[in-house]
Amino acid sequence: MRYRFLFNFLKISLVTKGINKINVFLNIAIFLSIFAISSTLISIYYESKITDIEKKIAKNDTTLDVLSVSTLSIPIKVLGLENISNDIKKNNDIINYFLYSKVGQLFDEYELYYRPVIHLSNYLSSGFTVIKDFEDFIILKDDVRLKNIDEKVFEDLKQNSRNQEEFLKIRNKIDNDHKEFKLDRGIKVIKPESLKNYQNYYDTFIIYINDQLYHYSLISGTLQKIYNNIKNDNLENFEEISKNSKESKKFILFAFFFQLIIFIIVQVMEIITTRREMQNIKWL
Repeated sequence: MRYRFLFNFLKISLVTKGINKINVFLNIAIFLSIFAISSTLISIYYESKITDIEKKIAKNDTTLDVLSVSTLSIPIKVLGLENISNDIKKNNDIINYFLYSKVGQLFDEYELYYRPVIHLSNYLSSGFTVIKDFEDFIILKDDVRLKNIDEKVFEDLKQNSRNQEEFLKIRNKIDNDHKEFKLDRGIKVIKPESLKNYQNYYDTFIIYINDQLYHYSLISGTLQKIYNNIKNDNLENFEEISKNSKESKKFILFAFFFQLIIFIIVQVMEIITTRREMQNIKWL
């Protein structure tokens, strides 16, 4: 009887130990599988956030390149406008100086106003278009770009559109005058009565030039502020990437230790259950 009991006890012990080893192996495999899945999900979540931020940084970098080129182009445009304006003013000063002398007979309103107006017309036309393009760029509703930018800038730049409308009306009048050119000794000349309007055109164009120079200065300062705002935004984005990367590592470690604790608790519970079963067998 005793031998039979001992034999059954050893048999059950061997089977139980084998099962315990299998259970431990399975628990470890489950533990590692769950940890791999959870760490993968955490990584995917944070990598998705980091990717979105990196796309934003790339977009900002492209905008910074455009701003750099645009900002560098403004001084060239300002210099060209100032040079043509100064040359025409100097030329008119010389003509006005000699106008009432004997030499002044060589000059008339054609030299004094018509030619400067035609000369300035092309520069002003280009300036209106360029300033309008800059205006469309900087009035984008973007809180990051427009941070610390005075609203008065946008109000002042609206004057460019008003000037452009008036300028186009003058250009149409000039085009109509050109259609009415008359031949004088085989040369097309403008009617003398039409030349009287060109003094007003000239004075108006000088105002437009001064306005454009002012608008260029506003745009230059605004573009620099936008550039600085985007640079600061990129710095914040890089900090956000670093923050997300650290959070990802923390959550992965937390998931590991949390699952490890659960694994240990399960193993302890199984050991306790096995010992109870062994004790019950002893009492049989």
